[in-house]
Amino acid sequence: IRRLVERNGVIGVVPYNNFLWQPGQRPARKADASLSRVAEVIDHLCQIAGSARHVGIGTDFDGGFGAESTPDGLDTVADLLSLAPLLAARGYSQSDVA
Repeated sequence: IRRLVERNGVIGVVPYNNFLWQPGQRPARKADASLSRVAEVIDHLCQIAGSARHVGIGTDFDGGFGAESTPDGLDTVADLLSLAPLLAARGYSQSDVA
């Protein structure tokens, strides 16, 4: 991640349940992940990167996987708007989230 930041790159967070936990840490069921967990992962990456400018979201909602494999509360791309207040509560500005 740090090398990516050194090169001014962006890491994409994919809200796919299997990607939100360490292997063997949690089952990948919809009910086991939440939008809060997505915000936690985004925050963790931003802390490592030193800012939000190196972290983005890539949903694969174009058919990469189904809604049953996404966190609870994230069924359509419109539900991504619900991440904004969760990230704001962690201290991210509107421009960080935009």
